[in-house]
Amino acid sequence: MREVLVLCEGQTEREFCRSVVAPKIVHSGIALKGTLVGKPHRKRGGIRDWPVYRKELLRLAKERSDRHVGVLVDYYGMPRNWPGRASSNEVPIVQRGLQVEEALQDDLNSELGDRFHPCVQLHEFESLLFVDPNIAVRSIALDGGITYYQRIAEQMEQVKCEFEGHIEAINDSPESAPSKRLKKIMPGYDKVAWGVTAAKDITLEVLRNECSWLNRWLTKLETQGEDW
Repeated sequence: MREVLVLCEGQTEREFCRSVVAPKIVHSGIALKGTLVGKPHRKRGGIRDWPVYRKELLRLAKERSDRHVGVLVDYYGMPRNWPGRASSNEVPIVQRGLQVEEALQDDLNSELGDRFHPCVQLHEFESLLFVDPNIAVRSIALDGGITYYQRIAEQMEQVKCEFEGHIEAINDSPESAPSKRLKKIMPGYDKVAWGVTAAKDITLEVLRNECSWLNRWLTKLETQGEDW
């Protein structure tokens, strides 16, 4: 088994790696684990400047010569000092995450080579829940009834339709990020408690079909894992 330690933006992304992604790619010989920036007793989430992440990635990679490392972060709130971020607004929205990933790989190529696996989601984790609103709503334990669940699912579908079904584009300002939309539709929405459970119920296979960033990352891991 080859360990891939992923530096995640937050607790939700870390749990997503642990409970949704890891069990599905273990067959490729990959033991995927998520972690946060900082020492064990001072770990915290939130995307920070690239030098902070870069230093941490190199430290984690040096702990074990056979360890691979990666990042799982959002493009939208990424500081502009991340490689590729400042110029990525010039390319179509569907290419921005890939452009940053390639720039990150170039930046660390001399030190890590093929041991580095960046993953840049265009917007935040909650966009995944819009892949299948009906399953997401049923997965989240809320008091209500059939009518209540249907109304929430319909509102989520309306958001999805606004962007012509393009899940990764659900955002146009800090006030309308996927999590803000969900909290408006479902008052009391808890990202850590409910988000990963809903994503797991939708299933990784379905999420990959709808989210190019996720499929790109996992395909690369699975393909390279066969040769490790």
